[in-house]
Amino acid sequence: MPKTLSSILFILSVQLNMAQEPRSCEDIFEAVYSRWDEITSMQYHSHKVERHFDETVSGDLDFTIQRDPFKVAARMTDKGHWILFDPSMSQTDALYISNGFPYTNLMLDVNGKVFRGPNHYTISDAGCEFVFEIIRREYERIPDEFTCYLDRRGSIPELVVHAETENFHWRKYTGKEGETVLDVAAKHSVSAYMILERNASLSQYQDDCEGIELEIPSHYGSVVDIRFDAEHLMPTSIENQDERGVYERYEYTNYRFNVELDADFFTEDHLDDLD
Repeated sequence: MPKTLSSILFILSVQLNMAQEPRSCEDIFEAVYSRWDEITSMQYHSHKVERHFDETVSGDLDFTIQRDPFKVAARMTDKGHWILFDPSMSQTDALYISNGFPYTNLMLDVNGKVFRGPNHYTISDAGCEFVFEIIRREYERIPDEFTCYLDRRGSIPELVVHAETENFHWRKYTGKEGETVLDVAAKHSVSAYMILERNASLSQYQDDCEGIELEIPSHYGSVVDIRFDAEHLMPTSIENQDERGVYERYEYTNYRFNVELDADFFTEDHLDDLD
């Protein structure tokens, strides 16, 4: 998406005007996508807090992403294990590079029970674009339920995309032939995790939903907040709520953009040597 004059003027106005005030959601979307078009690679730290049924789980990952062709390497901050997803090697599997037990590297299905389990997203969704695309589609569907503004968190100016609806509810849907939980979620632009949590007959994201009467959410969340750094325009946090409260929150820090990466960075041998 080429950068337009309006997006350039918008970015300059954000940098010059630090007072909290309303902003155009469409201008924020345009500016963010223009910024993404300038990025060839990036690194960042991600901290997540997710509800896994009745348990709250947290975790930290350090990501390195090449945008074209898309490749992702993620290091589990606490354990030192690496995960490599390279669609040119496999569209469905990621390489798990061990830094200890189980002492062997494994190819695992990115959406399978062993690799993904109840985690809300998987490594092929890395880069924030997956969630942001869903939120943008929600804005196109229900723009009146969005408010966007410039804010500060500490001393850092941030742009906020906030969506809130009083009409969040669960509705009936019967799975069609060949549809999995992931297919149903993508079809309706809703959270696959919420479908999995709500329907006791389902146990994993790849379960066959054909002929099953499901309850699916009407929206991606009852309250959704995405905050962007007003200077570099990448997300600093994403938080989603349903009727039970916060079901996922992600913090993004330590960004580095257009990083010079070794030609063999996204390979098993290179990542093994980094352990």
